[in-house]
Amino acid sequence: MRLLNFHFLILCAVILAPHNYAQHVVINELMASNSSTISDEDGDYSDWIELYNPLSENIDLTGYGLSDDPSNPFKWIFPAVTLSPLNHLLIFASDKDRRKYIKHWEAVITWGDIWKYKLGTSEPPANWKNLGFNDQTWQSGPSGFGYGDDDDSTLVPTSIHTIYIRKTFSVEDVNNVETAVLHADYDDAFVAYLNGVEIARANIGTINIPPAYNTSADTYVEPVLVFGGRPKSFTIQNFQSLLQNGENVVAIQVHNYGTGSSDLTLIPFLSLGMNTVPPNPNGTNPLLDLPNRYLHTNFKLSSGGETLIVTHPQGNLIDQISYPSLSAEISFGRQPDGGNSWYFFPGATPGETNSTQGYLGETVNPEVSLNGGFYSSPIDVSLSAGSVNDTVYYTLDGSEPNISSPKYSSSIQIRSTTVLRVKAFSQGFLPSKTITNTYLINFNTQLPVVSISTNPENFFDEEIGIYTLGDSAQSSFPYFGANFWKDWEEPVHIELFETGGLNGFSMDAGVQIFGGWTRGHPQKSLAIFARGRYGYSAIDYKLFEDLQFTEFQAFVLRNSGNDWTSTMFRDGLMTSLLGDVDVDRPSFKPAIVFINGTYWGIHNIREKVNEHFLAQHHNVNPDVVDILELNGEVIQGDNEDYLSLYSFIENNNLAVTANYEHVKSKIDVNNFIKYFVSQIYFANTDWPGGNIKYWRSDRNGKWRWILFDTDFGFGLFDANAYKHNTLAFATATNGPDWPNPPWSTLFLRKLLENSSFRNDFINCFADFSNSIFKAAVVNEKITAHKLRIEAEITRHAQRWNQFDYNGWLNNVQLLRYFANQRITQMQLYFVQRFGLTGLAPVNLSINDTSMGLILLNSLAINLPTWNGGYFLGVPIKCIARPISGYKFLRWEGSVSSSEDSLTLSFSAALNLKAIFAIDSNYALPKIVINEINYNSSSTFNPEDWVELYNNDSTNVDLSGWIFKDSDDAHIFKLSQGKNLKPGEFIVLCTDTLLFKALFPEINNFIGNVGFGLSGSGELIRLYDSQMNMIDSLVYDDASPWPIAPDGNGPTLSLKNPDFDNAFGENWTASLGNGTPGKVNDVLTIIKEVNKIPSEYYLGQNYPNPFNATTIINYSVPFSSNVNIQVYDIIGQQVVLLVDEFKLAGNYSINFNAESLPSGVYFCSMQAGDFSANKKLIVLK
Repeated sequence: MRLLNFHFLILCAVILAPHNYAQHVVINELMASNSSTISDEDGDYSDWIELYNPLSENIDLTGYGLSDDPSNPFKWIFPAVTLSPLNHLLIFASDKDRRKYIKHWEAVITWGDIWKYKLGTSEPPANWKNLGFNDQTWQSGPSGFGYGDDDDSTLVPTSIHTIYIRKTFSVEDVNNVETAVLHADYDDAFVAYLNGVEIARANIGTINIPPAYNTSADTYVEPVLVFGGRPKSFTIQNFQSLLQNGENVVAIQVHNYGTGSSDLTLIPFLSLGMNTVPPNPNGTNPLLDLPNRYLHTNFKLSSGGETLIVTHPQGNLIDQISYPSLSAEISFGRQPDGGNSWYFFPGATPGETNSTQGYLGETVNPEVSLNGGFYSSPIDVSLSAGSVNDTVYYTLDGSEPNISSPKYSSSIQIRSTTVLRVKAFSQGFLPSKTITNTYLINFNTQLPVVSISTNPENFFDEEIGIYTLGDSAQSSFPYFGANFWKDWEEPVHIELFETGGLNGFSMDAGVQIFGGWTRGHPQKSLAIFARGRYGYSAIDYKLFEDLQFTEFQAFVLRNSGNDWTSTMFRDGLMTSLLGDVDVDRPSFKPAIVFINGTYWGIHNIREKVNEHFLAQHHNVNPDVVDILELNGEVIQGDNEDYLSLYSFIENNNLAVTANYEHVKSKIDVNNFIKYFVSQIYFANTDWPGGNIKYWRSDRNGKWRWILFDTDFGFGLFDANAYKHNTLAFATATNGPDWPNPPWSTLFLRKLLENSSFRNDFINCFADFSNSIFKAAVVNEKITAHKLRIEAEITRHAQRWNQFDYNGWLNNVQLLRYFANQRITQMQLYFVQRFGLTGLAPVNLSINDTSMGLILLNSLAINLPTWNGGYFLGVPIKCIARPISGYKFLRWEGSVSSSEDSLTLSFSAALNLKAIFAIDSNYALPKIVINEINYNSSSTFNPEDWVELYNNDSTNVDLSGWIFKDSDDAHIFKLSQGKNLKPGEFIVLCTDTLLFKALFPEINNFIGNVGFGLSGSGELIRLYDSQMNMIDSLVYDDASPWPIAPDGNGPTLSLKNPDFDNAFGENWTASLGNGTPGKVNDVLTIIKEVNKIPSEYYLGQNYPNPFNATTIINYSVPFSSNVNIQVYDIIGQQVVLLVDEFKLAGNYSINFNAESLPSGVYFCSMQAGDFSANKKLIVLK
C-alpha cells in the first residue's frame, strides 16, 4: 500500500505538471468522509472540497465548472463568487446543490440599540407593528427592557406585565441579503413582527394571533445572557417578501408569566446574512450563534477515490486531481498550499492553510491467522505485517494498540475467551486500522453474542469511565450524578456472532449508557451508534429476523429495564404481542454481551427509537420529523402544532362533529386508539405521565404514538395487577404529577366525549381481546420468550446475583397469571365506564376459505368458523372480502343480505355466514413492471429498485402480493393496505434509506425488499395474493436490451406501459438516474400512443450532450398557452422555441443549436401554473 501511495503521488505530479499553478485557482484539499471535522449550516458533516487562489489578484469563479465526472465538466457551476488572493474557499460536496452562500453577517439591531417603547397597560393601536405607525409619543430607551434580571438597560415598573417596542433599520439592497435571523433573550414570552408580519414567537398563544396586552406567557422562562448563555435564534422565513430597500421596522411585544413575577426581560438582535460585504460593515455581536451558509455541489465524493476537475467557463481544464481511497476524517491536500506535493492529513484544515503534519499514506493492515468466533478448545494465533518495514503491536485487554503495547514476535496463545486487537505502524505513514477479533473459547450458548472492546478506562476509570460512579454520585439508588448519568460517548469495537457461530458484523462504533432510572443497576443498558468518525455511517446488517431492514444507525443493548430483577423479557413480550398492529415499537432480540472478553450476561437488542427509526419504518425524511415526549417536550423539531392541538382539545367539546374532525386531521386516530388500548391492557403504571413519545413526519403530518418501555406492565410489582383499572387510571382528571397527571389523560378523556371515537375505542379493545390479547395467544408468546433465554438464565443470574433459576420461573408464571385473568377484568371495567349492558357471542363462518375472508372491525378472519365476544349496543362492522377470482354472494344467519358491508347493532348472539362463489368474469389486473434499477453507478447508488405501474382503469389492492427474482427463496410480500389507483406508481426498494437519501422528493416507495437484482440480467416476477402471475420478464445487459443501465447510472425504462415488457426493444435507458415513482423520462408518446396526457410534462432532451441538434418532448393535458425558451447560464434568453396556444396533446421539438457556442444551457417551459427546467449541454 505504501508503494501504491508513493506511485500515486508521482502520478499526481505528472498529471498536474502541465498546468501553471501560479495562474489559476487550484484544488487544495478535500475530504471524502467527514464525520466530525466541520459541519455545514444544517449541522451535517458532508464531504468537502477546498479551493485556493495562489495569485496576488482576485479570481472571479463565476461560471466555472466543478465536477467528479470528467465527461461532464460542468456538473456543478459556480455562481458569482470572487476568491481573494492567497485565500481559501470551502465547498461542501453534499449533493444539496446550493449556489448561494453567506460571505458576511451584519448586525442591523444589537444589544443596547435605542428603541421606541410603550408599557402594556392597555391595548396598543392595531397598526402599532406596521412601518407607517407614528411612534413619536412613545418613550425611547436602549435594550434590554424589563426588571429583576440585572440585564436591564431600560427599567420598567415591576407591575408591568407587557412591553411593546419598535425599531427601524435600513437595507440598501435586499438582493444582497441571503438570510435574516432574529435572536432574543427573553423572560417569559414574546412575539416579533417585521414590517407588520409575524416572524417569531415563543411561549405564548397561537401563531398569527397577536396576544392581548394582558395575556400571560404559557410558562416560566429565564433569560440566558446574564448567566453566560447564548440567546435563542429564529430564522425568518420568507424574509425576501418582507424586507424592502430603505426603511424597515421590527416590532416586539414581551409578556410575563403572571402578575407578581420577579423579573421581565427582552433583549433582541437582528442579523442579516449577505453575499457581499457592505460599506463600513459593523459585523455582529460575538454573543450570537449565527449559521454559516456554504456553497454545496450537486454531487458527493466517493471515499473509495475518484477524479475531481475544475473547468473554465470557456471549457479549458484548470485543475484536476485523482485522489485515492480515504479513511474517515483523513483529508488529502497540497503542502504547501498550491504546491505540487500531496499528503494525507489526519488533522484537516478546511478553509485554512494546510499546516498540520502530512503523511505519505496509510500502513497496510496486518493479517491475523484466525477469524474471531467460537472455538471448542484453546488456539494459537499468528500475525503478519504487510511490509518488512512495518511493526505490529497487539493487546489482549480490549485496549487500542499503540507503540507501547506488546510487540508481536511469535504466535499468541489464546486459552480462554479473549479480545485480540492488532495494529501496524511504519515511519512516515499513518498507522493501519485496528484489527479486532474476539475468540470465544469453549463457550456454548443458544443466543447471539455481542462482543464490545474498548480501552478499559473508557468504561471503568473512576474519573472518565462511563460505567462508574465517579466522584459526584449520590449515595442512594439510582445514584444521580454518577458518571453513568452523563451523556458521554466513547469509542468501541463491536462484533456480533449469531447463533450457530456465524459471524454477523465487526465494526468500530460509539457507545453511551442508555436509559433512565435503571442506570443504577449493576448491569446497565448501552446504546451503540454508527457514526462517520468511527468509519461507519451505518450498521449494514439484518439485526432482527422480524424486520426486512438491513441497515441501522443505532441500536440498544437493554438490561430489561425495571424488569431486570424479574424475567429479562417483559417489555419484549408486550411489544411483540402487537404483531402487525399499526403501532410503532422497537423490535426485540435477546443476546449475550461480553465487554473486553468478560461475560456480561443477557442484554436485549432493541431498535433505538429516534428519527432514524421513524425514517426506516415510515419512509420519511429523518431531518423533518417532530418528535415529542411527555407534556410536549421537544426531542427533535418543534412542538408548536402539538401545543396548539392540546389547547384546542382542552377548550372544545369533541362531541361536536366538526371539532372531532379537526382533531382527526391532526391525530392518527386509529394509531392513538390502538396505542392506548394496548397500554391499558398491559396495566402499565409508569405511564401515561412517563414513557410517552409521539411524532409527526412534516407540517401536514398527523401525530402518532410510539410504544416503548412498558416494563411496569403485566404486574411487575403486584401479582394482582390484573385487577388494576387502567381505563379509569388513563382517564383520571386529578392524578398526581406521576404517573397519570391530568395533562397525560386529557386527549383520551376528551376524545371519549365523541360517540364515534368511543365506539371505535370499545371495538378496538374487543378486537384485541378476541385475538392478540386472548389468554391462549399471550401464553404461547410467554412460552416462546421463556424458551429463548432459559438455557442462559442460570449463568446470567450467577453473574449479577439478581435472582435464581426457580425465582425466575416464578416470575414467568406471574406473567401467565396476569394473562389468564386480565381480559375478564377489563371487560368489566369497560361495561362500567361506558354504561354497557354486557357482551354477547359473535359467531362467524365462511363457506369456502379459499374464496374469501371476513373483515370484522380491524380483524381479518379466514377460518371456517370463528367465535368471539363483543359489547352489546356498540355497532360492529362486517365486510365480506372475496379473494381474486371469486365474488361475494350473500350473508346467511342472523342477517340475510347481499350487501358485502354490514354495520350491525345486536342485543343477543350474532351468527353470520359469508357465501362466496367463483367469479367467471374476473380478469387479472394490469400491474406492469415499468422501470428497473439493477446495477447503479458507483457515484449514485440508491441500491436496486423496481417500479410498478397501474395500467388498469380501477384501483388494485396490492395487499399480500409477492415480488420475486429468479430465486424462489427470495420473496418480498407487500403489506396490507397497499392500494394503487389507476395511473399510479409504487417503487420496491432494496434499501429505503439509501433510496430516500438520493430521491428525497419521492414518497411512493416501500421496502426493504431483502434481496438485490443481478447485474447480468435475470428473471423477475410479480404475483397477486393468490399467486396468480401478474407480470414477469427476463431482463438482460446485452442487446437488444439497453446496456447503459448496467452500472453507468441510467435505469431500464419501459418506453410505454402499453408495450410488452418481455421484449428488450421495448425498453430504453433513462436519461438521468431514472424516474422512480413517476412517468419515465423516455416515455414514447409520439405516434406510438394516441392518448391525451394527464399532466404537463417537459422531457429531458435527447441526446444530451449534443452537437447541433437534439429532440425535446413535451405534453399539454388541456389547451393552454405554452412558452418554451432556452437560456444561457447567466439567465439570458438565447432561443424562443414555443410561444403560442396549444391544444391538449403530446409534442416534439427538433432543436438546432448550430448558432450557439459550446456550454451549458437551460430549457424552460411555462404553461398555466406549470413550470419546469431541463439542463442542455452543447459540445462541439
